[in-house]
Order: sequence, then C-alpha cells, then structure tokens
Amino acid sequence: MKIYDDIKLNTEIEDLASIGIHSGCLGFVLDIMPSSCLVIFFNSKNQGDYACVNVSKNYLDILNLNYRKDNSELKKFKERGDFTKDSFKPQKFAEFDLVELTVEKEKYAKVGVHKGMQGVVMENYCIDSDYYVIFTDESTAEDIADLCVHEDDLILVKK
Repeated sequence: MKIYDDIKLNTEIEDLASIGIHSGCLGFVLDIMPSSCLVIFFNSKNQGDYACVNVSKNYLDILNLNYRKDNSELKKFKERGDFTKDSFKPQKFAEFDLVELTVEKEKYAKVGVHKGMQGVVMENYCIDSDYYVIFTDESTAEDIADLCVHEDDLILVKK
C-alpha cells in the first residue's frame, strides 16, 4: 500500500458506520502508519462531501483503477493538512421526497419556481448539497421546471 492508492473499505465497522462511512466506501490513502492509514473517503450520497479517518490496513482493499495520471489535487489537499473533517454530512432528502421551496430567489424565479411551491426530489444523492427537484403545476399536472436546489432552500413535506 502506498500514498494516493485508491482503496475501498472492505468491512462494516461500527465506529465508521456511525459517521456515514460504510463497507464499500471508496477513497484514497493520504498517509501510512505502521498498522493503519489516514484515508480520505468520499460520500457517494453527497458528491463533494468527504471525511478523513484513520483505518486499520486490514480493513482496506487496494483498487488498481489506474485512471488518475495526476495526483496534484490530492497533494494540495494533503499539503493543507486539515484532516479535521471526520464524518459525512447526513443526507437531508431522498429520492421521491416531496419538498417545498422556502425562499424566493432569482435563480429559481427565472424558471417559474417561487417560494411555497412543492416539488419532488428525483435522485437519491445530491451534489454539494444541491438536490435535483422537479416542480409541477398542481392544477395542470404539467412540469414547470426541473432544477438543482440547495438543501437549505427546501423543507421536507412528505417522505
């Protein structure tokens, strides 16, 4: 095992599961100690979210993906040395949740979506806490808009 190796967590570990990291989670090795590694794991439910944790080498499988030619982004992250983010952000909404827009913003209004309108979350993941939502006109049942909406701009109406 070496620094920047692609890895997968091969075992469900209770402590890691409690912070959102489950068996099968993917990441990269940032540092190697005698019996463990500092790993940056990536949240498959919220792309852009990550967590840095120490994990026993026994619980890691090396993946020989060989798709990365350049480790410069990981090197910059490692040089910053801020490994304090040690858990995934919990997912606020799930696919098919009914949500309501709680704010009036120009980026939503310009496509016909306004505060108080309800929509349906269309994916079981988000990107940087933005959820793909389809808003439908209740009277005509026609779609008004489908757009990415930040989780802070939504509330859950119905699971």
